[in-house]
Amino acid sequence: MEEERKINGLIGGTLRALGGMADANTVLGTPVITASGAQIIPFSKVTLGNLSGGGEYGDVKVIKEIDGMPFAGGSGSVISLKPMGFIIDDGKSCRVVRLTDEPLDNLIEKASDILRNVTAKQN
Repeated sequence: MEEERKINGLIGGTLRALGGMADANTVLGTPVITASGAQIIPFSKVTLGNLSGGGEYGDVKVIKEIDGMPFAGGSGSVISLKPMGFIIDDGKSCRVVRLTDEPLDNLIEKASDILRNVTAKQN
């Protein structure tokens, strides 16, 4: 099954290249330590898309299994990296500062702040 190996090699090579672009260091950036000792860690949203395919081509004729069919294949990929915010750790607390203005994200962030304040007041 030479054809299967060809298409598997095409798809496997593409996925390895995409995996190298979107590793953990892409999603969570390198921490920056400020003069006061606080750590600021940037984080991003990574979106990947991939389309791969291939097939045999040539004249319709009886082909010896040893000869195999000519193979054509192609692959296209897209990667999107969107900065989402920062994680700030000052040694006393850790908080998230978002860069988006999406209403649902803001609602979730505000709800977690309110919950944190209520639990802190109860203790």
